[in-house]
Amino acid sequence: MELDEKNKFKYMEVNDLETPKKLENMRKELKIISEKTRYKILLTLLASEKSLSFGRLRDLLPSVPENTLNYHLKILKENSFVNNEKKMEYKRSEPRSFYSLSKKSIDLLGTLGLNAVKEEFRALFKQMT
Repeated sequence: MELDEKNKFKYMEVNDLETPKKLENMRKELKIISEKTRYKILLTLLASEKSLSFGRLRDLLPSVPENTLNYHLKILKENSFVNNEKKMEYKRSEPRSFYSLSKKSIDLLGTLGLNAVKEEFRALFKQMT
């Protein structure tokens, strides 16, 4: 489809408005996940084949103090990068809160090419556990 100069300009205006919005959103998302602890959390969840409890995340990330882990999970949750499922019925000795990657984070990590190496992450994860 050939566009004349006038219509070509209108077409470019609409598409050019969308691209900066998408790039700005991606910039904001990358800023959130680029913090070292948040990135470690996301990669740990990417490597895991199932949801992880707070205690399990704490065990897998021993260099991260508990209060710091809690803070960064809160930020990731508030920005929809992780899902947080809570068991309604549980024994006191059992974990009740479980974390997993949201679709938003899976998509962003995929854009960064990390979904392509998910199996390698999982193999490393299995060695750690």
